[in-house]
Amino acid sequence: MTQLWTSLPKSHYVSLVPWCWAQLESAEPPGPFPFIGGVAPEVVISLQEAHGLLASAIDTAISDVFSKRAPLDEPERRRRLEDAYAELINTTPHLQRHIRCGRRPDGAFHWEFPTGPTRSATVTNGGLRMFHAINQQAIPFGFNNRRLGPLIGKLLGLLNGTRTADEVGTIVSSMPRDSQGLLTTFMELLQRHECLTSSTTASLRHHWFEVVQDQDTVHLGHAALLYRQRDTVLLFDPWLLPWFAESPMPSLWGGLVPKPAAVFLTHDHDDHVDPRTLLHLPKEIPVIVPSRRNRTQLFFDYRSLLAELGFEQVIELAHGESWPFEGGTVVSVPFYGEDPCDLNMPRNCYLISDRGHNVLVHADSGPTNDGRSALKDSIIQRMVGKYGPIPLVLASQQQLREIRTHAAHAPLSHPGQWLDIGENGYLTNAYLAELCTTARAQLFVSYATGGADWYPDHLSFMFSRRNPARTALLTAHWEPAEKLKDLLASQGCRYHHAHALDIYRPTAGGTIEVHSTGESLTPLTLYRVDHGDPPFMKAAPRR
Repeated sequence: MTQLWTSLPKSHYVSLVPWCWAQLESAEPPGPFPFIGGVAPEVVISLQEAHGLLASAIDTAISDVFSKRAPLDEPERRRRLEDAYAELINTTPHLQRHIRCGRRPDGAFHWEFPTGPTRSATVTNGGLRMFHAINQQAIPFGFNNRRLGPLIGKLLGLLNGTRTADEVGTIVSSMPRDSQGLLTTFMELLQRHECLTSSTTASLRHHWFEVVQDQDTVHLGHAALLYRQRDTVLLFDPWLLPWFAESPMPSLWGGLVPKPAAVFLTHDHDDHVDPRTLLHLPKEIPVIVPSRRNRTQLFFDYRSLLAELGFEQVIELAHGESWPFEGGTVVSVPFYGEDPCDLNMPRNCYLISDRGHNVLVHADSGPTNDGRSALKDSIIQRMVGKYGPIPLVLASQQQLREIRTHAAHAPLSHPGQWLDIGENGYLTNAYLAELCTTARAQLFVSYATGGADWYPDHLSFMFSRRNPARTALLTAHWEPAEKLKDLLASQGCRYHHAHALDIYRPTAGGTIEVHSTGESLTPLTLYRVDHGDPPFMKAAPRR
């Protein structure tokens, strides 16, 4: 390691530049739903195949409705779909090994597949690819048939500008001896391709704390939140992006935020559990996830995913349980609904209760198809009774409804429901207004729909200021946000549409103020704190 760092003084803090990042590559095809637990991977593959084989027939049935050849609520559609599914399974021997279905003598349709609480579609990575956005390079790095993913994750987590070159070298030398050579080679690759930078200072945390006060909540974009608790920060659903990965502008990336005391994940969707973001975070921090104790049958295998990324502390928080800190706690609150809710995958909302100040991280939770919700089941009422009023509520304002066959996990849902209209985060103004009334909220923040121009445009729930016509197309039939604003105003609650780097700050009078950080926390400003201008922005030398 000594030769590796000859160009970097041992006392300098070393970090990965924000325009370079790694993405792990699986050693073999990961299957249709990686890290889905409670069912064997080969069973999931059969379920996915059956869904795919019926896809064209389902599309035709949908077209019949749009062409007005069939009514929207045709009573026989579900029966025909179930019979077509049964016909497919019972004439395809290899699918019959995993799926049983058909009509009972009384005409009822039964459908089953084997489950097991210890089965999971885990992924082992055989290598990675480093990306350098400025040089437009994709640099492969193989693991030579070793399970190197967790160690690479730990190494990447060290490169956040808070450790010196000497400290990084010492930690690498303490890792398993048979892996040290490959890890050193990986570090040499980063240095050779100009993916590393160093600084004599590590003042990013101090800079953040000059702007962000104790008990502030900061929107980091989409559903990502940072909460300052005294001299620590907590992260919720971090989906951060490397510079120029998804848009031609600097973005908020993991090395540009203070090292968190803990990370909280609400649910299994990619915009809330982002492996690329998590791969680059420090690995000694605890990650709090929904508990398998709240599942009915299937669950997302957070433990396997996070172990493969290198995390050492994964804490499952069942509904009603809490993660304590000095002066307060973060409580796991039941999450309802979303994509598709009949699976009842374990998911959490979170209540931050900190020295009399409460914040509800409601995320994408909302009413289920059968009407259950945190309101209907008196969850919010009980939270207020135990912890007091919740002045700040952050919730999605999405009103997405879709044919259920298009839902991400449709093959795992009952085939008879594939042509039903389901919800995929359907939160009406009336529901959100009641949520705020019950929480006794002072400020409602509409978030988890983008809020930063560095997110990709192609996702149906992602909106930015640069694409107003696209947003208008997607939301043309939604209830206008202004109506929610009026509903909230009538009950003494204000409305705010979140933009990245907004701060929500409690006042002594119990209200919540919205502060704009201006240029103080922009990605480029944060990089300059310790490194000055990026090298690609510096003026060419005079001749």
